Amino acid sequence: MTTSFDRVADLYRRQFADELDRKPFDRRLLDRVARRFPTGAPVLEVGSGPAQVGAYLRARGVPVIASDASVGQLREALALDPTRPVLAADLGGLPARAGAFAGIVAFYCLIYGPAEHLGGVFAEWHRALRPGGVAVMAVHAGEGTIHFEEWFGRTVDVTIVLRDPDALAAQLESNGFAVDERTVRPPYDDEHQTDRCYVVATRAESTS
Repeated sequence: MTTSFDRVADLYRRQFADELDRKPFDRRLLDRVARRFPTGAPVLEVGSGPAQVGAYLRARGVPVIASDASVGQLREALALDPTRPVLAADLGGLPARAGAFAGIVAFYCLIYGPAEHLGGVFAEWHRALRPGGVAVMAVHAGEGTIHFEEWFGRTVDVTIVLRDPDALAAQLESNGFAVDERTVRPPYDDEHQTDRCYVVATRAESTS
């Protein structure tokens, strides 16, 4: 699937670089979360794509590192802002010491693969976050999958998995997180017509 995201990276940047301008709910959520990060503490955006979410937080003083398994996507992130730090990494295998980050931001990168693999991802986030660190995520909510073989005229092989909000919260809690917020909103008119689920969770001291 990384190959598909490399193939459409430039189109992805053009489509999504300014998407938050059209998403007031997302902006309000990110504004709240930004105030929770300690001043100067590093935050990691996983599955960042062109890192438009991280850019929004950076404009509010949050030092965000953009990470993605797709080098093509990171190249586009640097095209938008050559000064931003980037890291090539899978969201479930972070090359960082334990407790390295005050936050993890994950918008629409948890929508691939079976639900069972999310437990390992959240366990890795628990390791990489400091106690009290905040994870904020957005997913397509519901049941089933959506498969794409073409995107804006280019061939891809991508399957989006809709996530059950209750199951997502339960997986976070079983991996040492306390769920602070969980909200489902209907889609905006100009985005894919699926409900969206947002979760904000805090890393506890231990998984016990």
